[in-house]
Amino acid sequence: MGMNKLNNFKIKFDIEFKKNYAPNLFSWKELEYLINIRPLMNTKLVHVPGSSSLTWTNDFWAADQNCYPPSLLKKLIETHICYFVNMSRSTKKINNFANEIELKYKSCTDAHIYICKDISITHPFGIHYDFCHNIIVQCEGVTNFKVWDVFMDKNENSNLIIDEPPFLDVEMVPGDAIFIPAYIPHFAESKTPRLSVSFPFPDKKCEYFQDRNWVSI
Repeated sequence: MGMNKLNNFKIKFDIEFKKNYAPNLFSWKELEYLINIRPLMNTKLVHVPGSSSLTWTNDFWAADQNCYPPSLLKKLIETHICYFVNMSRSTKKINNFANEIELKYKSCTDAHIYICKDISITHPFGIHYDFCHNIIVQCEGVTNFKVWDVFMDKNENSNLIIDEPPFLDVEMVPGDAIFIPAYIPHFAESKTPRLSVSFPFPDKKCEYFQDRNWVSI
């Protein structure tokens, strides 16, 4: 059984935007490979905010009854903002990037893949903050990111209202990365169909990490 023991400590992490920080990290074609492996598309890993309860019929050989059928998943991706979690080993490049974060900050990370094909959709979280630090890499398309240099610690962490102008207001293109500390509010607006990968990691030291060895055959 895996373990993920944490020790309290403070990571110094400032708001920062870096151009061309991680070029060619992930692509639409690589996403295509993932979503066509149906066992990976489990409802615990694929999140579709705003979608209603969905049902489908599974075939005789389906080992996991809770995986989205490809045609349904395609429709959801085209009509909703979706994100996939527990994806830090989805490709070798993403796994290596996660490994670099863990080596630098001594804190375990995951990879969340965000997809927005329809730019008319309003971000379901609005202005929000996360409970972990985040490194967000733009992989395809253009996204406007706004970040406020204020520390938020409220019961609600989404659809916030902030009167002051953002500290950072940038157009992210493929390869760009933004560093957002925990509890710092931010907002993402897709200017074109968007594909990005977020690497969250807690403000705590980990003693046990995911196995980052990449199997080559």
